Amino acid sequence: MTSSWSETVLVLRVGVVREADCWVRFFSPSHGLMSAFAFGGRRSRRRFGGCLDPLDQVHFAVAWDRRRRYLVLQEGSLVERFGRLKTDLHRLGQACNLVRFGERLVVAPENAPFVYGALVEALRLLDSPVTPSRLFPVLFRAHLVFGLGFAPRLDRCGRCGGPPGLYPAFSVAQGMVLCPRCAEGQRRICAQTLAVLRSLSEPLPAPWATQALAPAVREELWYVVDHFLRWHVELRATETRQG
Repeated sequence: MTSSWSETVLVLRVGVVREADCWVRFFSPSHGLMSAFAFGGRRSRRRFGGCLDPLDQVHFAVAWDRRRRYLVLQEGSLVERFGRLKTDLHRLGQACNLVRFGERLVVAPENAPFVYGALVEALRLLDSPVTPSRLFPVLFRAHLVFGLGFAPRLDRCGRCGGPPGLYPAFSVAQGMVLCPRCAEGQRRICAQTLAVLRSLSEPLPAPWATQALAPAVREELWYVVDHFLRWHVELRATETRQG
């Protein structure tokens, strides 16, 4: 990593260090999750005027301190504020939900551009006049995880290789769809639920983020996505900490 650079990032959290100083946690498209100090950031209008709020997209000049112990924000300029969603408590809650999930992910540097781009596009959707799906935060989690290489096999039965059929089953533990003959007591899902799961790999904006779904489909999607993420993502996080 070079001693200094500049790029547009997404501000996630801001905390107070001293009367005039603060720390900033942000997501970088080239480095992933990072933290840095903004000395004088709470007072300097010239260097940080109006650009140190959570959920702002900001262009920062970043540098290591002389001993390379911590990062320092030298200056910043506001790129995008997402003001509409910040005045709507429901949309703000959804935005905080998806950003917190992005923070929890263990993101390799080569995957940082994808996660950064997905987070920014999600905030743009929440900031737009379009009404997001009630399941948007849940489906967005799956969108991130699928894009990071954990997408389940959905085109064919994971056991026999045949077509999934109209009422396939989904194996949470194995991360695959199963045809009715191979289901063996696994939870069944309908064809529309399977179609939405397949569409989750599409980049935003995408129909899965805004389309209205029947209650039965919403319930199936909630179950499949929630259990799949709990099984595979949380298991991976546990293995990473133990390693």
